[in-house]
Amino acid sequence: MRMRSLLIAFLTLCFLTTSIVASSDDYYQPLVPSPQGNTIVNWRMVETPELAVQWGWTGEGAWLAASGNIMSFAITTLDEYITGDLTIGNFTIEANNTDVARELVLGVWGLTPFFPGLVVAIGQNNFDDLNDTAYASAERVQGNYMNGTMESSYEPVVIGGISYDCIVFDYEQDPSGYGEPQRTYLAYDRLTGVLVRANTSVTIVNEYNLVLEIQSILPPGPVMLLIVGSLSIFAIVVIVLVVVKRR
Repeated sequence: MRMRSLLIAFLTLCFLTTSIVASSDDYYQPLVPSPQGNTIVNWRMVETPELAVQWGWTGEGAWLAASGNIMSFAITTLDEYITGDLTIGNFTIEANNTDVARELVLGVWGLTPFFPGLVVAIGQNNFDDLNDTAYASAERVQGNYMNGTMESSYEPVVIGGISYDCIVFDYEQDPSGYGEPQRTYLAYDRLTGVLVRANTSVTIVNEYNLVLEIQSILPPGPVMLLIVGSLSIFAIVVIVLVVVKRR
């Protein structure tokens, strides 16, 4: 247990010493673009829509993916908006986090929009603000056609045998009289702010269902090489200490 804690502390130190200062302290430092390159976040697409899905309204194109495909987001700018290159199925586009949330239905387009998307700001104050926005988006008030039930919680979410300490949002739209109401589940890792699981669905004309699970967070190549090299040194030090202790 002590060795695991030392290893976690060591990895954190490696990340902190190889990252530039973020334009905002509200984001997990290894996600911040640096001269070494951009961090890429990958998700496994557990379920995908059967038909191609149009992106935007001005002819940007449409995406089509299959279950088991990998969706990736290379973060290029991190300030007021998180912008990056999104690759989903046969489609690649530069988009900010809000656009991604709106287009992939990773949020609620209520009278108060709730578009957390792929990455959220971390820290309790930011989580509190996010929570307030989530509930406001589903509030049953006049003019809000996305009114429904929003629930949030802090709980562990296990993916691929790894447990993430998450803030979770679970939304169900009230019946609207047309199509199937939207149902959206989003879980964000509280350490990194990265979306680790999403399950969102809605039917208006066509059925739309998208399920994502976190696959990997890959810092730039030079950073990874430095971390690997540092881990090698760390492993050697540990082995020497064990040998000395036994003697």
